[in-house]
Amino acid sequence: MLTNDEFKLGDIIEIEAEDRYFGRIEEITIRYTVLRTLDLRRVVIPNLTMISVPIRTYDSEELVRLETLITIHFKSNVEEAFAVIKDAVNSLDFIREKESTRVLIENFGDDQNFSS
Repeated sequence: MLTNDEFKLGDIIEIEAEDRYFGRIEEITIRYTVLRTLDLRRVVIPNLTMISVPIRTYDSEELVRLETLITIHFKSNVEEAFAVIKDAVNSLDFIREKESTRVLIENFGDDQNFSS
């Protein structure tokens, strides 16, 4: 792992182990690799996992499209929600082409999707 040319400290990767993790590599040791996810969680992944599951690297790509699902209530102000989501995405330091950020609606959540 320490001599792997596929990724290095600071790279953005996605790994599919028992769960899916997306984040920046913070540390690589002989036994484990540490990712800092977008929600600022620190995830320690054993290197045995790192060599046995698919890993997507994003730093070597010129342009990458990422998708995530966010549920908003159907009574929400859609324009305001779009602005908040777009600002949050564009605040990430690895977003280079901020003008290309798009927010799309697939469907809305109802009262059953939200707890008070």
